Amino acid sequence: MNSSDTAAPPAPATDRAAALLETITTKILRPFQFDAVADLAARRAAQDLARTVVVVGEVKRGKSFLVNALVGFRDASPVGVDVTTSTTLSFTDTDAGAPGGGAELIYPDRTESIPHADLEDWVSCEGARVRDARAVELPTRAVVTVPGNLMGTTTVIDTPGVGGLDPSYAALAADSAARACVVVIVCDASTPLTAPEMEFISGAGAGVEALIVAVTKTDKNVRRWRPIVEQNTALLREHLGREIPVLGVSSLRAVVAAEMPPGAERDAAEHRSGITALRALIETKLAVAGELPAASGLRTAIGGLRNLADDLAVQIAAIDDVARVVPDLTAQLDELQELKDHSQQWEQYLQRDLTLIRQNATAELDRRLDAIREKWTSRINKNGMEVLRKNPQHFTAEMERDFQSAMAESITVFLEQLYTTIVQPRFDSDVVWEEIYEQVVSTLSGRTLDTHSVAGKRHGLLDPSMLTMGVMGSSMLGGIVGLSTVVGVGAVVGIAWVGFNLGFRAMRAGKTNLLTWMRETTAATKTATARTFESTIALARPEIVIRYREHLKTSISQLQSQIKDAEESARSDTAVRKKKRDRLENNLKVVKGNITRAEALIAELTGAGR
Repeated sequence: MNSSDTAAPPAPATDRAAALLETITTKILRPFQFDAVADLAARRAAQDLARTVVVVGEVKRGKSFLVNALVGFRDASPVGVDVTTSTTLSFTDTDAGAPGGGAELIYPDRTESIPHADLEDWVSCEGARVRDARAVELPTRAVVTVPGNLMGTTTVIDTPGVGGLDPSYAALAADSAARACVVVIVCDASTPLTAPEMEFISGAGAGVEALIVAVTKTDKNVRRWRPIVEQNTALLREHLGREIPVLGVSSLRAVVAAEMPPGAERDAAEHRSGITALRALIETKLAVAGELPAASGLRTAIGGLRNLADDLAVQIAAIDDVARVVPDLTAQLDELQELKDHSQQWEQYLQRDLTLIRQNATAELDRRLDAIREKWTSRINKNGMEVLRKNPQHFTAEMERDFQSAMAESITVFLEQLYTTIVQPRFDSDVVWEEIYEQVVSTLSGRTLDTHSVAGKRHGLLDPSMLTMGVMGSSMLGGIVGLSTVVGVGAVVGIAWVGFNLGFRAMRAGKTNLLTWMRETTAATKTATARTFESTIALARPEIVIRYREHLKTSISQLQSQIKDAEESARSDTAVRKKKRDRLENNLKVVKGNITRAEALIAELTGAGR
């Protein structure tokens, strides 16, 4: 037998990436005083991406039943012939040692724990609490812990049955590889894909790779579901020119199988139901995103290696051609010294750039708030208040989401331009950006503002109406389904709106009160965001100034050292210069070799090399 036949399979890419990163940081970066880069690379590689599956579909397609099949718990999400979910539900695994089976109701300003048995009353259109005309507020979403969740640490999100397919959910698929999100579109085994379903899938654009079509109720359409799966596959291929996976699933058989004792019989029953294939496909699509932290760590390390390679190349050039290198280094030194001597001038330019960034972000906020006003004014005038009053919980949550997204997008513009316009040109350093960024993002937490009361006491609408922003972790799902939101260049921002308690009551009180509330909330959003930008700039400016002065000082010192080293090399004899050159060239070869290996692994981890 050949030795190649017995060769062990290669280790997983993430394991090889971890080993390579350890070698680069401990054997190269730290010995050459790149400790800050090594620390940042290690932190980025250790990040744990939240994994999420979002289940969407038109009304009565069996979304909630499929969610229950995925998590392996019959009544996790309320289901029934006359049950329609009215808000977003997230299903997670229980924490180690924590009691399971409960639910957290999420209000704009707080959370409340309830027994799982009471969940339907709070989150379905037919629920006792939802239909109670005396209710002054309702949760805008809920988080349910499922003991023994068969999806493990992956969060499964059940979107509301009210309103059908929301086009905004298609946007979740667009950057799914960067945020570990898969969108499952639920359709019925009794009929091919409808026009709205096809339009939704087309709206995902490049994100179709993160979409899965699940054909449910196969147990009710035993003979018809397979031709429907084939027809749907052909339709998608014809209209999109892409292969979108279409799987048949019996949610009923899946939950029955989940209740069987563990063993071969249960495994076979789950396999026959189709849920095993769906879980496996979801895991495959999430696996690529799960490798991104390792790629991010290597990418950061490569930045440090390239800086080191540049320094080594300068030292080698100084040995080979000192007459050319020293004048070049001296010119760079003079340029940095001039910047240092004229600090007031570049500080004025910094102030100008910060002001322009704030204006651009504010303009983005104004544009989005205008769009929200037009959307809801048109909707109210077209459909009347009865449609909104029928499902105030759903529409209040949608309004909350719209305002959250508007503020989040304006902060996105601010942070992205802070990075691209100010930090990157001045420093070109991930480490410096991380330090400034952490300081800046901290100002986005704890901002509170009282807004005007919207109507008099006789309307029963008085509310302190607070607008609060808090920084928390998670994924870009925030702007879409009400979790926290990743914005800008990695910023994590979540927004809670206490004023939406008032919006719920205004919706029930009438058109005039609701439109008045929207105007006041828009004004409060503008004021709060403006104050946030002001405080952020007040903190960012000295952070940038101090670090830029340190950057100039360090760069000047490095250039002076390189000039001195070059002059000493020129005075050395040939043998000493050759020995030093050989050492530097060997070091440069090692550095370049590790850059090549790291880039190849990044391509493998991100799928670029597949």
